Amino acid sequence: MLPTSTFFGRLLPAAAVVCALAPAAHAQNAASSSVTGTITDAQGQPLAGATVVLNPGRIGTATDRNGAFTLAAPAGTYTATVSYLGYKVANQTITVGDGTTPALNAALAPDPLLMDAVVVTGSFNPQSKLESATAVTSLNNRQIQNRVSRGTADLLMAVPGFRVNSDGGEAANSVSPRGLPVNAESGFGFLQLMEDGLPILEVGSLTFAKSDIHFRVDETIDRLEVLRGGSAGIFANNAPGGIVNFLSKTGTGDKIHGIVRLTGGDQGFHSDRTGAAQLGGLQRFDANVGGPIAGTALRFNIGGFYRYDVGTRYAGFPANVGGGVKANVTYNLKNGYVRLYGKYLNDRVAYYTSIPYQNLNHPQQIPGGPDFHHGTMESQYQQVTTFPNPFNNGQGDLTRNLADGQHTRYKAISSEVFFDLGNGFSLTDNARLLDANLSTDGVYDIQPPVPGLGLAAQYAGLKAFGAGTPQFSYADDPAHTPLNIATLNGNGLVNIAGIFPDDKPATNAINNLKLQKTVGQHQLTGGFYASRYTIKERLSYNLVLQEVANRPRLLNIIIPTAGPLFGGQPIEVTKNGFLYESYGSGILFNSSNTTQVLSYYAGDQWQATDKLRLDGGVRLETSHAKGYSPKTAILNRPDATFTPYLGAPSAANGYAGSNGGLDGQYRTFYDNRFLQNISDVRSWDFNFRTFNYSLGANYKLSDNVAAYARYSNSGVAPSNDQFAYGVNPRDQNVTIRGEVQRVLQAEAGLKVATARFSAGVVPFYSRNKNIPFTIQTSDANGGLTLVPQRGDVDNLGVELETTYSPVQGLTLRGIGTVQRPRFLDFNIQVPYDPQTPAKAGTQIINLRGNKLEDTPDVLLEGGAEYAYRGFSVFANYRWFGERYATKRNNLLLPSYGVLFGGIVYDFTDGALKGAQLRVQGSNLLNTIGFGDAAARNGENFSAEYLKAQAANGKTNAENAYNLVRPILPRNITASVAYSF
Repeated sequence: MLPTSTFFGRLLPAAAVVCALAPAAHAQNAASSSVTGTITDAQGQPLAGATVVLNPGRIGTATDRNGAFTLAAPAGTYTATVSYLGYKVANQTITVGDGTTPALNAALAPDPLLMDAVVVTGSFNPQSKLESATAVTSLNNRQIQNRVSRGTADLLMAVPGFRVNSDGGEAANSVSPRGLPVNAESGFGFLQLMEDGLPILEVGSLTFAKSDIHFRVDETIDRLEVLRGGSAGIFANNAPGGIVNFLSKTGTGDKIHGIVRLTGGDQGFHSDRTGAAQLGGLQRFDANVGGPIAGTALRFNIGGFYRYDVGTRYAGFPANVGGGVKANVTYNLKNGYVRLYGKYLNDRVAYYTSIPYQNLNHPQQIPGGPDFHHGTMESQYQQVTTFPNPFNNGQGDLTRNLADGQHTRYKAISSEVFFDLGNGFSLTDNARLLDANLSTDGVYDIQPPVPGLGLAAQYAGLKAFGAGTPQFSYADDPAHTPLNIATLNGNGLVNIAGIFPDDKPATNAINNLKLQKTVGQHQLTGGFYASRYTIKERLSYNLVLQEVANRPRLLNIIIPTAGPLFGGQPIEVTKNGFLYESYGSGILFNSSNTTQVLSYYAGDQWQATDKLRLDGGVRLETSHAKGYSPKTAILNRPDATFTPYLGAPSAANGYAGSNGGLDGQYRTFYDNRFLQNISDVRSWDFNFRTFNYSLGANYKLSDNVAAYARYSNSGVAPSNDQFAYGVNPRDQNVTIRGEVQRVLQAEAGLKVATARFSAGVVPFYSRNKNIPFTIQTSDANGGLTLVPQRGDVDNLGVELETTYSPVQGLTLRGIGTVQRPRFLDFNIQVPYDPQTPAKAGTQIINLRGNKLEDTPDVLLEGGAEYAYRGFSVFANYRWFGERYATKRNNLLLPSYGVLFGGIVYDFTDGALKGAQLRVQGSNLLNTIGFGDAAARNGENFSAEYLKAQAANGKTNAENAYNLVRPILPRNITASVAYSF
């Protein structure tokens, strides 16, 4: 059932191993003299970790925590290059004589936009941002910390052109680059999330498994480079929107150095903790250490974190628990280096989903319902659930724990090898073997809450058979004490929610081999990329019944009976709060897919003149996907007692009628629609080919100003979930193949880097063809239908990134995106409005000209940082424009702004030298804002219907309930760190 292994595929991990066995004879020769010095910032504060390199010879080192260094070199004249990420590069000529020790001191000027920084992402040859014909955003370690991010996706709000939906918590979030359509289920659909130049997992758009779930921001990170659009489709598979590349620390310098950090937060103040225990709401430990291994030519770096966090939305159990460790070791050669990486992550994070609200276009809290700051529809009352194992056709029990949240167990071994082969040739090989085991447990939004009496009325037809009035009770109440459902929590509402246990183990082998040659003013590159991944999935759809309250309890419904038909036994509508176990109108997957990707790429970077640099590249991607998924059928066990009254289950009635389900008893409604796998399977075997190309030019108008332009055309091949979920609704034997998506982009930019002012302005246009959308619709009983459709989208916009330093120590920063993403061609099939006379069923509507959902036309951020000696204070204010929650543009969510900030003090002398105190906060004003709304049912009504006035004088939208995901509330953290 798997793709045939090719010769190249079997060599995936082998190339790096062969390179790692290079002879040690290439180790650097000993030098005869030394250069010493101290590197500081403009205020005279030492810069620990600054790089000093002497050329020719590429002899280099890094400064210690005092900014000092000692560098051995043979006698001769050198150009010394001093660099530190976040500061402008300084060059100086120095002469080294036999037995002399010349001094090299430098004070580096700030470079907040990192225009002088050498970028390795999205370029065949490392170059500064000012010289690059791409749009790149870079953050150094300090800038990453000052973003006050709550996770990987949250950090990417620093990137212009990116719409980030990070309201789900620390991980499992979504990023939309330049208006490319990405919903809450898509993750990093048009981006490649990388760690040290290779994908964290090849496919980034897995449902319940966005690629950021396997990555955490910690002290092991040296810097972040983000390539926006442009040439990304040449340097990575399925990445026309960009590349996000986190680069690790690698133990530079001549001494052991590191950092230890302890962090606490105010999460405990919003939990059930009391007294001093409130201070333990967040407990986090970070550490990193690196440097040379004495007596060897090796350098190492190792670090990681562990944290216990009850969460900003406390559910009665911890939200985020776990940690990870990363390490690398480098062996420097005279003509290159060999580096090996290892990573282990075992972490559980909460995935916050939507909560009920009222008044669709102006969200309001439902009286007695969860509040928008700390409310959650998960709770300790429903933390552990046990139900018949849907993956074994109901045989045996399956127990799941909401405290596991999204639980990743990620293991990876990687290598990086570089050789300067001489005569202008160089060889680079990167390889990774990974195993990513992910399980997901949560409570998911399905449909708007309904009055409990309304739900009870659905069973009125049973009165003719001797049924009485439905009785509600709490599922965890052993006494089954009846509840007055009409007044419960002051709202009388109930919520049908989803429990979707999901397991998604994945393995992935990746290798990228690159050969480069310098010929005159041309830098030629050719390479071969191979990746092979297998993803399995077990996903079941179960429905539970909740009250509408913060941290709700599950509800049970029983209906007393009289008369001979039921024999006096009650009708059990639910069991342990489950309205339906393995619901037949939902989904059940037990799939496996293996995809092999082979890519061939080539490029040329041509320094045409002193000012003009041209580049171009092509990439041919081939992918072969092969897999299977068992077909499904509703378990058919008729209860003969009820067949004369209800009819026998059959295909014509959807196997309803007298079906008794798993236990064969009709009166136990909760299992009467039990969905099971059958022995027959649906299989697929698809091949795809995409050809990508990109052309760019950069012209330096002066040493401080450059302009660039780029055109690219990239493809995205269908991936795992499109096959696993892509069953033809009319024929279970057929898997929807899907087509390659095309993303055409044109951009031009102006970059400025002066002593006080830096800016990047990038107008862009994109036209995106054959983009897949999944329309999710739910019915009154909680049934879910996934309808795959495709359409075209375009976007015209401008990105801005700028900094200004009016006085020494003060830096002002601005980020902005103004865009107009619109549907060019897209048809949607939706129900007729309830008030449409004599109309039933569905209609097809063309959405041409509609705004893309969940994508504001305007995204802005303004920030400032002031530093004086060891003291610094910083703040950022992010503003999100209004946007539609739906493709039909019927629900308009309001704009909002969020304030982040902090204060830091670094001890630079005395007994506490190396210590740091940091206090920072996110959403300091405790703003209420909304990420997405009505995700599974918002397309059901037209804007005209929602605006229409109801009998009570309010609009239908004002009367209606639905589900919305608020942004995360205020969170204050404090940390103490020590650097050595």
